[in-house]
Amino acid sequence: MAKTKNKIRVSFVGGSAESVTGSMVLIEFNKRKFLIEAGLFQSNSILNDYKINNRRFDFKPRDVEFVFLGHCHADHMLLLPRLVAEGFTGKIIAPIGSSRLFSVMAADCAYIMSKDVETLQRKYKMTIPPIYTESDAANTLQYFKEYGFNEKFELDDDITFRFIPSGHIILSSQIELWIKNGNHTSKILYTSDLGNISCEKYYVNKFEPVDKANLVIGESTYSDKIRQTSGKDRIKDLEKIKSVIDEVCCEQKRKVLIAIFSLDRCQNIMTHIYDLYHEDKSFKLKILIDSPLAIKMCKLYGELLEGEQLSKWQKVMDWNNFVFVNEYSDSKAWMTGKESCCALSASGFMQAGRSRQWAKTLLPDSKSHIIFVGFSNSNSLAGKIKNGNKQKTITIDGKPVSNRCNITDLKSFSGHMDRNGLLEYYSNIDCEKVCLVHGEFSSKVEFSKDLQEEISKKNRCGRVICVNKSTEILL
Repeated sequence: MAKTKNKIRVSFVGGSAESVTGSMVLIEFNKRKFLIEAGLFQSNSILNDYKINNRRFDFKPRDVEFVFLGHCHADHMLLLPRLVAEGFTGKIIAPIGSSRLFSVMAADCAYIMSKDVETLQRKYKMTIPPIYTESDAANTLQYFKEYGFNEKFELDDDITFRFIPSGHIILSSQIELWIKNGNHTSKILYTSDLGNISCEKYYVNKFEPVDKANLVIGESTYSDKIRQTSGKDRIKDLEKIKSVIDEVCCEQKRKVLIAIFSLDRCQNIMTHIYDLYHEDKSFKLKILIDSPLAIKMCKLYGELLEGEQLSKWQKVMDWNNFVFVNEYSDSKAWMTGKESCCALSASGFMQAGRSRQWAKTLLPDSKSHIIFVGFSNSNSLAGKIKNGNKQKTITIDGKPVSNRCNITDLKSFSGHMDRNGLLEYYSNIDCEKVCLVHGEFSSKVEFSKDLQEEISKKNRCGRVICVNKSTEILL
């Protein structure tokens, strides 16, 4: 015990220890505690998510001094309001601009949580409070402290950090941490989520590799062997989008749904469609942005981007073909009306949001089309539609819906670094340990063996660890 009590202890206390969601790591040293990220666990079960996101923390929130935030996806930062509601009053250390994204997303999430509680109460006769409220979300903003990229900042005598671009989404970063414990300083690299470097991506800071650390805590979301994409795949996918829109919307006068995520995927797909068509003056088709949250994100992009990225985004937003659909009544009118259109609607999983209603409308029509531009869990509605080509009906909200619509599933728009990229990056870092998080456990186990072999080929001595919920690392 005496040998370990003066060590830096790293514990994997979130769902990302064994899954691709719920990022949270606890660091303890010299009676101090801080977290790296605090994300929601997200699955296809409202009840399961409620239980996991509401379970007792492995620490007292009031004892946590800092939370470091890598980027603004829900599974990395939307458990912060619950921390605050339960006593956290420390600093949330985030890339500059993050609080504005958080503000919009946390308020939206709190609203969804209130509706989820109503569903659980109705279905299971439960009397339960929401995980947190809109007031908790708003109260969390006061604790944000924002910093720029590529500059070292000293929080105090013991903790220094730097944000390094990860290329994943707007404002996303890796986190370098230097922790001084007595006379010894250890460096931790926390990758958060890493961007797909094999295909062009708009509105991100280009990924920058880090070459040295004592401990690497690395994401492994797309570590399985089927997750490979290239620039050629992107070209083919853009050709498919254009072909579907031309044939279905312009020639057959039917409708196309592109199931997007409100943050990043929406803005990137908008830009690609703009690139495909804006010079064609005969192209008059309306491209709907049918998601209130996505519309808010689009506005924020105009406030957060700078330089050439801002100039590009302003051109996209000024294109007359885009129609921003805020009111649900207008959305329904587009769904049921005779005018052809292409709708970008959230969520990509179709578990909630207007994309679910679009699916109900379009699935029975053999001449309409749904395009998927992101990963979908097999148990989600999007996953069932993708894999249900032999099913005559698909059940939505308890009712069978005829399954006749055409489906295209595109792979190159993934926001995550693929297997080859992860192997190359992690094997080139001079480190003692690589801890794999944020990945399906079976894929992570297989990937860890290949990564260990790759590290050995390069005459490095780093050890690869497949993290689980009981894993603790001492530095």
